[in-house]
Amino acid sequence: MIRHLLICGLGSIGRRHLRHFRALGVERIDAYRSGKATLPDEGQPAPDQVYASLDEALAQHPEAVVIANPTALHLETALAAVQAGAHVLVEKPVAHTTRGLEALAQQAAARRRHVFVAYNLRFHPALQAVRDLLRQPSEVGKAVLVRAHFGAFLPDWHPWEDYRASYAARRDLGGGALLTSSHEIDYLLWLLGPAEHATGLTAARRPLGTNVDEASAVILRHADGTLSVVTLSLAQKPPSRSLEIACERGVIFLDLLQGIWTVRHADGQTSEGRVPADFQIDATYRAQDWAFLQALEGATTELATLEEAQASVAIAEQILEADYGPLV
Repeated sequence: MIRHLLICGLGSIGRRHLRHFRALGVERIDAYRSGKATLPDEGQPAPDQVYASLDEALAQHPEAVVIANPTALHLETALAAVQAGAHVLVEKPVAHTTRGLEALAQQAAARRRHVFVAYNLRFHPALQAVRDLLRQPSEVGKAVLVRAHFGAFLPDWHPWEDYRASYAARRDLGGGALLTSSHEIDYLLWLLGPAEHATGLTAARRPLGTNVDEASAVILRHADGTLSVVTLSLAQKPPSRSLEIACERGVIFLDLLQGIWTVRHADGQTSEGRVPADFQIDATYRAQDWAFLQALEGATTELATLEEAQASVAIAEQILEADYGPLV
């Protein structure tokens, strides 16, 4: 197992990774930070060393780098990490544009470095249960039409900061619903396979007063013919996260916030499953970080690959550029 890890960015997600990798036994965890994070240091896990320069931090030769800074900085940070000889786990989305991602892939391949992207919902037991159901066509048949929705209220995400200054609310930092909340696009591609066609729209209304897409809709036609629809909102109260899969011989309903999935069979029978009563979403982050450590040892993994993550960004980019112009 790796002994030396660098985390780039000490906001809430960076601190979460720090806590989990420390618990998983990584001996040395350093951090590179700009000092612009709004999360107070008090009560948070502390790195072993903190660097204000990325070059200086990478000069310590970490074996792996976790990238948890704003989306618009992901690509340049990942390139620097790979060129320094480190494996990379980058927070979703891998970047705010596909431009430059091929270069990252080439650099990683040339140096035999792994680049994975952190879509923690792949490690949610309810979503994994649904994937298992879809892999058993004798149960409900193949998926025909799928609807995924995520809605939450951005000002509630980080109560300690002004949401309007957060990366999620700023176009220049790669924010907005399609990029910041790209889990649904990723897990639909993971569940149903690649999309051969994608289209979508962003909402003209922005009740939060930002300059990003606060609500968006995506339609995907997957290579196997399945049609899926994704709706996303950063201006919804109360929050919800749901998935409905209409199959040939039944319908699967999943409430991700409750951790409950229901299968209604064509013969009228209904079955239900749920996550353990003590399940917390934090467990998906721990499982993801453990999977990263194991992948570096050669284990197979459910982590999103760079190629898979690039497909999600390409879908978001196509829709955003149609409404806002080229992403830079």
